[in-house]
Amino acid sequence: MSAPSQFAVRTVVFESGERMPLLVDVGSGLPLFDPCVYACTVLRPKAGSGATIEQALRGVQLLLTFAGERGINLADRFAEARFLDLHELDDLVRMAYAPRSPAAESEPGERVVPLRAPRRGSSRAKSSGVSAGTVAIRIYYARQYLEWMGQRAAGRVCKSLEQRHSYMTRLNEFLQRLRMRTPKTREHADRLSLTATQKRELLRVIEPESPDNPWSGEFVRDRNRLIVLWGLGTGLRRGEMLGLRIRLLDFRRQMASIVRRPDDRADPRKHQPNTKTRERAIDIGKELAYWTHEHIIRYRSTLRRAQKHDFLFVAESGEPMSLAALSKVFRVLRDRHPVVGERLSSHVLRHTWNEDFSDVADRANLSDEDEQRARNHAMGWSDTSKTAGQYLKRRTRRQSAEASAEIQRNIIGGKRVRGHDGGN
Repeated sequence: MSAPSQFAVRTVVFESGERMPLLVDVGSGLPLFDPCVYACTVLRPKAGSGATIEQALRGVQLLLTFAGERGINLADRFAEARFLDLHELDDLVRMAYAPRSPAAESEPGERVVPLRAPRRGSSRAKSSGVSAGTVAIRIYYARQYLEWMGQRAAGRVCKSLEQRHSYMTRLNEFLQRLRMRTPKTREHADRLSLTATQKRELLRVIEPESPDNPWSGEFVRDRNRLIVLWGLGTGLRRGEMLGLRIRLLDFRRQMASIVRRPDDRADPRKHQPNTKTRERAIDIGKELAYWTHEHIIRYRSTLRRAQKHDFLFVAESGEPMSLAALSKVFRVLRDRHPVVGERLSSHVLRHTWNEDFSDVADRANLSDEDEQRARNHAMGWSDTSKTAGQYLKRRTRRQSAEASAEIQRNIIGGKRVRGHDGGN
């Protein structure tokens, strides 16, 4: 049997500025036909966002890598309505736990290492560092592709309505078996935000003059401090932060406009940071406005290439800062200063902002309705979004716990507790 094909997701940027991810065979460099048809006819009209299409193709990549390593011809299987056996489904889910090598995103000529499943029964099978949420997303998109393959095959091989009904029944049963093997994730169970100690340490080490600042160079130190301040002060997503433009910052009114610019021709980044939520104008305090203005005048203005565009956050070259570079900022902080939290990221800063907002809402005695409206606007969520309600539930649980503790103190009062007062 020939060696299994190796696949990679590559993004093509059209003249219009549209980013279109494609699943390619690394050996030939050519897009795979069926995944390309699927991306263009199913994902592109429905998802739109290049990031969403890329994530879906990662699930397809997992599926095709699995099939290739085991010599499974999916087209033949689906033509005969045989699909995947139970042990094959188990192996597919096991492979989904394997971390994806960074080389899988490499360009032609570079070595590509495909996903490989841990051995059956191996302790690595479900402890490889890939979260259950990531596995669930991979399996979800693999299942969506399998469903598309099944529907297409049914249209080709079924000669009557009865045959099609029988085929679709078997297909749905198969997809249900895969769905049952998808790990469950506890939605909003672990909302990660910084503790007061972690926040103080983070603000200390990012000061440009701090001896514990992990970066060298005045520009990088100042830029990275500003990134953290924007994250803690506004709760913006990383795509929104990297999409900030100087012309959309109103320093006099202390406002920043968050706009959606999908497939922006003026953005040279192949993986364009996007605004996932609604467009809006947010307030920025005078301190954040001051430090932002100072960074632009003292540091950003000295970079020649930065004069060709107006994105606020730039690399040392002057080019717009990439998503990978932003992630590296937080990875360096985690590695050099573990006290700031092993999961520190821009999204953790977003959760921290929401926790801080809840504290401010408590002190201001905002009603639940007013708090939710204000939070939805600041975060760019729709009026019908249920995300803000998760923070209200946590606020309610915290208030309930405080009330319960006070009741217990009032009941117990000064009574001594047996086993803790030194008595018998």
